[in-house]
Amino acid sequence: MYDCNVYLQALINPDGPAGRCVEAARSGEALLYWSAFVAEELRRTASRPWLTAKFRHLTSDRLDDYVLNIERIARIVESVPAVFTLDRDPDDAHYVNLALAAEATLIVSRDNDLLSLMDDATAEGRAFRARFPGMRVLTPPGFIAELTAPLR
Repeated sequence: MYDCNVYLQALINPDGPAGRCVEAARSGEALLYWSAFVAEELRRTASRPWLTAKFRHLTSDRLDDYVLNIERIARIVESVPAVFTLDRDPDDAHYVNLALAAEATLIVSRDNDLLSLMDDATAEGRAFRARFPGMRVLTPPGFIAELTAPLR
């Protein structure tokens, strides 16, 4: 599953690593899990005036079409219990909780708060990995590398 920033980056640049992640879901190489929270965060983030000024192609119509297309290929998770909390960025906790509710084992993100959960050099990272040993957080390039790596 992908966090909001991956969806936003793919919307801005479909040819970049995040765009390749979304294409992997469209082609069936990856499963997407989606919630109303993710849709709302993406809409709110993509509608920021400084973003729409910088990326003129980031129109409300394009965003609406994009969200609709994601919802067509994603598995919608209606109930996302708050099992995990992340005090420094509570919104990011939703992505861990969504993954847990969907029984997914991977979150693709460029968000440092989520990526830091994989850092065994920190108490928080060690605690997260001990609590959720099957969960991983990868960057879009890391995920693409795994998708394209030859099977051993």
